[in-house]
Amino acid sequence: MRILLTSPAGDPDDARTWSNAPAHIARALRVRGVSVEGFDSSNLGLPFKAAQAVGSLARGYPWNAISLFEPARRRRAAAVGAEAKRKGVQIVLCTSTLDAPVDQNIPYCIWIDNTWHLLDSSAVSPGYAPAASAEIDRLERYTLQGAHRVFAFSTHVRDDIVSHYGVAAERVIAVGCGAGFSPPFTGEKCFEKGHLLFVAKHLFSSKGGDLVLAAFRKIRTARPETKLILIGNDEAQATAAGMDGVEVHGFVERDVLNGYFHGASMLVQPMLADPWGQVYLEAMKARAVVVSLHVAALPEMTDDGRLGVLISEPDPDLLAQAVLATYSRPQADLDVLTRAAQARVLERYDWDAVAGRMLAALDRVQEGTV
Repeated sequence: MRILLTSPAGDPDDARTWSNAPAHIARALRVRGVSVEGFDSSNLGLPFKAAQAVGSLARGYPWNAISLFEPARRRRAAAVGAEAKRKGVQIVLCTSTLDAPVDQNIPYCIWIDNTWHLLDSSAVSPGYAPAASAEIDRLERYTLQGAHRVFAFSTHVRDDIVSHYGVAAERVIAVGCGAGFSPPFTGEKCFEKGHLLFVAKHLFSSKGGDLVLAAFRKIRTARPETKLILIGNDEAQATAAGMDGVEVHGFVERDVLNGYFHGASMLVQPMLADPWGQVYLEAMKARAVVVSLHVAALPEMTDDGRLGVLISEPDPDLLAQAVLATYSRPQADLDVLTRAAQARVLERYDWDAVAGRMLAALDRVQEGTV
């Protein structure tokens, strides 16, 4: 099988593109014998972008979100279609709805972590005007309904694609997304002495950073020995600077980051509406208890909270109580919980397993089976 893997976020084989997910899935598919050609569909050209920004303002649409609207989608679709024909691929696998080769008689599949409908209904909705939001939703529906298969990261996204966008259930598959290549923790962990961890390379507030710091003040009052290691960008570092018990770092080398995960008792990361969250899988691999919100894919990742601690509301009191209650649990209980969480990630969210679920559907597309 020969496929074209596309991304409007950059080179699919570059680890910096979309949290390395396209590169990981490309590698896993190649291991299984699939010929994968990568295509970067990000470059729209400055004159085009400037003209579209002006046009968006005239229509009352956001000037800085031109990729979401039809002209940019059509431009990217044309580039993808031309590349697919040039490379002679059988299937295009898009990592977004923004560059799918609609209306070109080219079989395409889409692998996505979220939908516009879910984002626009969430706590981090961009809040566009109703007309703009409706237009984006219309374009999403048209693109999704034209796909031969839609691969969702999670079941809750799959369900929205079926129920809101009207795509036939048999064409939408929750294949998941793999964890990173950090090594699983294999030693013995003392949860009573381990630190708390928060990691966010951007979007500090929506990743739950403000909520964590507010809760941590309460945690330190009740348990003064508690330490929080916070890793993030300049905004995160500036916000947490000088707080008692908080050790702040910028971006660190991968082996250093692995050490912080392995030494953590808990990853405290109540992201307000992140559709997936690779950081949770990394924590589960490291046998750190995930403490977060009961939103998006987290119930699925943690077996409805059985393999983590999920609170119902983004409230610092609830978060602090959850952390303190977890520190108070018997070591043996936490040992069993985190070993089961780690086993779930290694079995279910392994990149080869994700590629296997995806490839089974791609084979049917190639064969022309509906």
